[in-house]
Amino acid sequence: MKKLYLQTFGCQMNERDSQEVLDMLTAQGYSLAHEPEQADVILLNTCSVREHAEDRAYGNMGKLSEMKDTRPHIVLGIIGCMAKLHQGKIFKRLPRLDLVAGPAELYDLPYLLAEVQEKRQNVNWPDTRYTRVIAVGRTHRPLEQKPAVDTRTGGVRAFVSIMEGCDKACTYCIVPKTRGQEISRPPKEIIEEISRLASVGYQEVILLGQNVNSYGKRFPDGSGYKGPLGKLKLLQEAPDDLLDFPQLLRMIVRRTPMPRIRFTTSHPIDATERLFDVMAQNEPLCEWLHLPVQSGSNRILRAMRRGYTVEAYLEKIEALKKRVPDIALSTDIIVGFPGETDADFRATMELMRTVAYDTAYIFKYSPRPGTDAALREDDIPKEVKEERNQALLAVQEELTAASLGGRLGNEAEILVEERGNLPGQWFGRTRQNQGVIFESEDDWTGRLAQVSVERLAAHTLFGSLAPARV
Repeated sequence: MKKLYLQTFGCQMNERDSQEVLDMLTAQGYSLAHEPEQADVILLNTCSVREHAEDRAYGNMGKLSEMKDTRPHIVLGIIGCMAKLHQGKIFKRLPRLDLVAGPAELYDLPYLLAEVQEKRQNVNWPDTRYTRVIAVGRTHRPLEQKPAVDTRTGGVRAFVSIMEGCDKACTYCIVPKTRGQEISRPPKEIIEEISRLASVGYQEVILLGQNVNSYGKRFPDGSGYKGPLGKLKLLQEAPDDLLDFPQLLRMIVRRTPMPRIRFTTSHPIDATERLFDVMAQNEPLCEWLHLPVQSGSNRILRAMRRGYTVEAYLEKIEALKKRVPDIALSTDIIVGFPGETDADFRATMELMRTVAYDTAYIFKYSPRPGTDAALREDDIPKEVKEERNQALLAVQEELTAASLGGRLGNEAEILVEERGNLPGQWFGRTRQNQGVIFESEDDWTGRLAQVSVERLAAHTLFGSLAPARV
């Protein structure tokens, strides 16, 4: 039996993709290797959103390639977004690589690996130059060919992809080029997957997409909603060709027994009051939303081609908080975008304090080849980017501490995920996605616990089981 070692870089979409790769290859007779030295096939599922993620992938695969000195039979592959972006150029930096496959070709991996082996039988192997396989030509992933195998048989939280690709044109973002246009999975498939996960014990799903809010625009058969979302009649049950994201959420809540549902990532343009209404009206939908703002400057937002203003973004936040008062908000922010002035930076800091995010992921801008922003001069010095980055991290540290501190003295519903680091400890999350640790001699894995929150350490809350649950 061949063994597979699979390492994942990047976002939750990549994590779900890796799970599908594992499912497919397990069905082909592979078993999972926990160390690369044990594997016959080594795949790195890569990310191109930031240069740092690419550098890590190149560095890791460079070290792994050294194993071919003593184990020439192993197959080395780079898959995912980096493969799509750099394509055959990857072989120049990694000459001992065997396989390059983009995100749209992941469902072809069993055949691509077989092709590598077939080439080895017909040429002067182990000269890798003659056995290389590259598959990066598709414009989007054929979701109608999604493998039926799903090996997830137990756990607490699970990712469920509802769509692939992105139709937005943000100037800094490589995702539309690496993952292609938006394609939504049919709702029947999504509901069946979530129902199966519930049947084997999962208690929470996270719906995934580059922009989940635009779900329903285009399905694999070419159908989709007709016209702007705002003109849709809000239906209790809608035919597939009229489905949008709020309607999908209603269907999932009604047709599956999943106790908790989250989703990410949302684009502010498509985050509508209809979505906020659905969040407020359906108890399984958790009080948490990741809504990337990227900048607090209208001038920079225009340069990023984000399609909204700071004022419009804040109006949406206000509308959401009116409907879901206990909502927890997280965001993405880029510092040092080309042309960002001190005034632009101060505007971002002001926006952070105005919204009072519970969590923020703050990144220093790095040009991505193939994006429109990469054509502009990267004119913010590295030391200025670092200074601004650290300043925003300090602001967010204050905001996170205040948010978590507001939980002290209150009870919270915790979905327990796993044991804590110390004996008798259990770790779980609130509906607002905040980590909580409590002690109990009983096994709480996968159960909901009512916990009295008593203290805060770093970014983790500590408490004890509420009296009624002891």
